[in-house]
Amino acid sequence: MQLQNEFNSGECPTIEIVSYVDSELSPDGELEFELHLKNCQTCREELQLQRQFLSTLNSNLTGNFDVELPPDFAKRIVTNAESSVTGLRKPVERFNAVFICAALMLMVLFALGSDAFGLFAGIRAVFEKAAAVAGLAGHVAVSILLGVGVVLRPFSGQLQAAALAMMFFAVAFAVLIRFSRSLFGLRRT
Repeated sequence: MQLQNEFNSGECPTIEIVSYVDSELSPDGELEFELHLKNCQTCREELQLQRQFLSTLNSNLTGNFDVELPPDFAKRIVTNAESSVTGLRKPVERFNAVFICAALMLMVLFALGSDAFGLFAGIRAVFEKAAAVAGLAGHVAVSILLGVGVVLRPFSGQLQAAALAMMFFAVAFAVLIRFSRSLFGLRRT
């Protein structure tokens, strides 16, 4: 009788309509809902719409669907799924990841205390050596380019810009080949 009182109070039981269609109401609840339907045109219309929807859905789902998939369908789906994954590609997510890593690093440094400098001394030495090698390579490259510029300066008035650029790139390529052979130990056979 509690449902009867709710139905008569002017509020229609929209949730009970779905439960009624799905046969999920108790026998007493069904009886009370059916009594409410006799007096409520809105609920009768909603019930009719729900039944039409289920009937249409059922008829559409029971049809034969002969859809032929391409032979590489699974591969295409996987490729599209992998290419559309954004993960840490968004700037906000990258910032959050860097922030979390930095916070974790600070926590580790605080936990290690004064021993942290000894642990990171080896890493610092590797970075110093890499910086020294990079500085040397940069210095050599700048010196070579300055030398080529000094050598080509007297000819700049006599040569056209295209010929000068081609000669510059040829010399730079030859120097690059020579340094790569000496760096990587490549020999002609």
